[in-house]
Amino acid sequence: MPLRLLHLIVCFLAFYFLWDASIHLFTGKPLFTIKSFRVHNIVIAATGIISFFLYPLAICFILARLAPQRPGWSLTLILLCIPVIILFRYLLQEMLGPLIWGFSVYYQPYTFGFYFRDNLYFAVLYSCFGFIYFIVQYTKYSVRQQAELAMAVKEAELALLKSQINPHFLFNNLSNIYTLIYRKDENALTVVEKLSSLLRYALYEHRDKVTLETELTYLKNYVELQRLRIDASENIHVDLEDIDGTLLISPHLLVSFSENAFKYGDMTDPEHPLTINAHTEGATLFYQVSNKKSKFSTLPAGGIGLNNVKRRLELLYPDRHTLKVTDSDLEFIIDLCIKL
Repeated sequence: MPLRLLHLIVCFLAFYFLWDASIHLFTGKPLFTIKSFRVHNIVIAATGIISFFLYPLAICFILARLAPQRPGWSLTLILLCIPVIILFRYLLQEMLGPLIWGFSVYYQPYTFGFYFRDNLYFAVLYSCFGFIYFIVQYTKYSVRQQAELAMAVKEAELALLKSQINPHFLFNNLSNIYTLIYRKDENALTVVEKLSSLLRYALYEHRDKVTLETELTYLKNYVELQRLRIDASENIHVDLEDIDGTLLISPHLLVSFSENAFKYGDMTDPEHPLTINAHTEGATLFYQVSNKKSKFSTLPAGGIGLNNVKRRLELLYPDRHTLKVTDSDLEFIIDLCIKL
């Protein structure tokens, strides 16, 4: 944990003067008098503050570098610092003071043992302040570190999920092209051309957000590509017009649901067409994909496309989306609502 020296100094001074003010309040003495601003008292106060500040400084410095990995070493060094700091104050105020300023803090004769015991009060007081300050700052630092770690994990997982989209998309469409070529369908070249256009978006769109209009244009092109290989294309109904195209959305998010519909759906029944509808209300997107289930193809419980997009929604729009999946014997329906 980095040591914020300036912040520690400000907090220590605030605590120092608040503590002094509390003592003077309970003893009935004024905190500042005319004598407080004499050279004698200013020197004593300044050298005292410098000495007392070393207690929290030592604690924060030691703990920031050793705790919590080496608590035993930390405690040992902190205890060793107490007599060292007391000795520093003694040298500063009682030995150098008379030589430089002509006076010391203690007037009456005393032993060093008395001086040491008398200073234990300040050692305990300001060491406690140092411990409390460190714990508060370490807690904030740990929370921030955890948040940054969670964000890094989230970004790594999103990168992995995005890396799965292009191979999955490519695999599905190459299967479609293979079918068209196998049938010697004249639309095979058109499909290749449209696929090239779609892959250009899928491969080179690396922004975190794109406009909803851009994403839906991608979806429309995908649907048109699928129409070329399906005989009953009139049973594909798409309504993506009532949209605020300026809203932003994560790219490659909507097409996965349509991929599943085309791969596992039955488009031969006019009574149950494949429908893709989307509209916005304010900043909320409502998106639905509905298709009749094919008798010859079973939608797997897992799979890259559907599970991928579910996980991406959880990461990108936590508490800002609802996803309802209706899987009956006849139909498979996706209802998605996202607050963009």
